[in-house]
Amino acid sequence: MTVIRQLIGLSLLLSALHSASAAASDPRLNEILSNHLEAMGGLTNWSQIESIQLNGTVERDGVTVDVVIIKKRPDQIRATVTIPVPGKEDEAIQLIRAHDGKSAWTATRLAGAPEIQKEELPPEAADQLLADAGVMPRLIKFWREGVKLELLNSKTIDGTRYYAVEASPVGTLNKYTFYISDETYLVTHYENDHPENGRTITQLNDYNSDHGVFIPMVHVIENEQTGRSVMTTSSIKFGVGIYEDYFSAAMPTASARL
Repeated sequence: MTVIRQLIGLSLLLSALHSASAAASDPRLNEILSNHLEAMGGLTNWSQIESIQLNGTVERDGVTVDVVIIKKRPDQIRATVTIPVPGKEDEAIQLIRAHDGKSAWTATRLAGAPEIQKEELPPEAADQLLADAGVMPRLIKFWREGVKLELLNSKTIDGTRYYAVEASPVGTLNKYTFYISDETYLVTHYENDHPENGRTITQLNDYNSDHGVFIPMVHVIENEQTGRSVMTTSSIKFGVGIYEDYFSAAMPTASARL
């Protein structure tokens, strides 16, 4: 079994390098990305994760609400924010955004209600949601999918050297710059520049190891136009059994509701 697992791991690694070759032809950039992948837990561990559920809270302007994010291979994601109804302890509103890999949608409903009226997300919001879909970390996802990547000049921040990697996904107006620590090879923060939405800076803090992979438990998100919010993950579940129509833009059947 050990030999078989080693062969599977080698096959996965070769596949990843082949997929990334078009996006990162610079040998130095490939070396940095390979070190980043290993620091995040390695391709073998990440490839064994089919789905993941993140439970936590989002704090903004002094208000804290619950959030549940479920991601599934290859490019599926659904985020549900639950907001209590003022003056009604037993009622809450759910704000939902989802992408099934082909199209994105949003919906609002009373928590627990079976009815859900979906509306198509605007292209820029759909692009940002898709960038975070699937189980892979965003930069690794871009690398494996062949997104154009460029190694910029390194920066020194508070005495730590950072490698700056720019990602330009085709068909979107979003341009990302990831900062990888020279000490840990983890992404500590990244910038997303959009001509209409301005610059969004996301800090990734408190990395936690689970199932052999590393996941940031705190995201601090600051946008020039919309301000600052903090998403804190309190629990993580792997291998969540979720039906395909949970993410689909089509009207749902009787599947699990979160």
